[in-house]
Amino acid sequence: MTGSNSMEVRRRNRNKIYRIIHQEKRISKQEIANQLQLSLPTVSQNLSELYEKNLIYENGNFESTGGRKAKGISCNMNAKMAIGLDITKSQISGVLVDLSGNAVFSVRIRENFSPEERYYVKLKGIVEQILSWEKVQPDSILGIGISMPGIISGDHKTILYAPVVETTTLYEDLKKYLPYPYVILNDAKAGGFAELWHSPHMENMVYLSLSNSVGGAVLMNHNLYYGAGFLSGEIGHMTLVIDGKLCYCGQKGCMDAYCSAKVLAEYADGNLDDFFYRLEEGNESCRTAWETYLKYLAVAINNIRNCLDCEIVVGGYVGSHMGEHLEKLQQYVAERSTFATDGSFIRNCILKFESSAIGAALFYIDNFIKAI
Repeated sequence: MTGSNSMEVRRRNRNKIYRIIHQEKRISKQEIANQLQLSLPTVSQNLSELYEKNLIYENGNFESTGGRKAKGISCNMNAKMAIGLDITKSQISGVLVDLSGNAVFSVRIRENFSPEERYYVKLKGIVEQILSWEKVQPDSILGIGISMPGIISGDHKTILYAPVVETTTLYEDLKKYLPYPYVILNDAKAGGFAELWHSPHMENMVYLSLSNSVGGAVLMNHNLYYGAGFLSGEIGHMTLVIDGKLCYCGQKGCMDAYCSAKVLAEYADGNLDDFFYRLEEGNESCRTAWETYLKYLAVAINNIRNCLDCEIVVGGYVGSHMGEHLEKLQQYVAERSTFATDGSFIRNCILKFESSAIGAALFYIDNFIKAI
């Protein structure tokens, strides 16, 4: 075996060992060796390197099974962190995400997007507010992921299409305002990636982002599928009604015009939380609007299922409220489906809040873990 091959084998072993500790939360050295079928000397050598990098720590002892108590080993989830920013037309969200993929600090402000210095200073202020949190070490930050509605190229810099947040120069504009490396990602794809991160058992799924605009993410074999022109997941612009309601894209009858969160918020003075409160209180106009909304959503979900035949996760602003209403949605889907189903392939999102910001930050967390 050549030196370069030996180093690669060693790196792979180290990565496998870190990942099993990450996955199990707390594990012994012997159990690592057993699960990965590695020798104890190999495990010990790699653990030493991970200790030196401050990526793991000893976490108490396990109960004795007759001999010396085995030491517990856990990941230091605060060793590295990343910042996620989610930009919408009317607000900015910021999160700090640790190596577990969880948001440990968050902030949100109402601010209408405008491609000018005043707005960029606001973004910089959110980053500074995150960095001022007492538990964060500035040198632990890997980078900043920025999610926004729009079509973003594979270089995570070039904005190809952004009619909601109107800018194509955001990456260049932010250079003097952000103190770390940064990338730009589509908001729905970021939200879908965050959902997949917290659902490791799922291999294939479609994530529906039902927020003030409708988007989606197609995830295959644990990876995002972008499509040849980065258009994969643009579910909000598939036609539900021929020559129907006008969509912000300029076409008529798009899913977005029938299934965005704004469609419901209009019945509660623009406040989605109030809509669901009124719905629970028995407001008749809200009930009728919700029934209509679910039926359009059921049509869209059936179309997606017939194309991709995988689990479908309902997320975004509406997804965070779906909870007790999921069974009704599943029923509507089952009634309309050509193929026998109870609708159980549809599930509610795990991440109820700031999923796009978390997913944007996970761009750096995921790459860091892959490189360990």
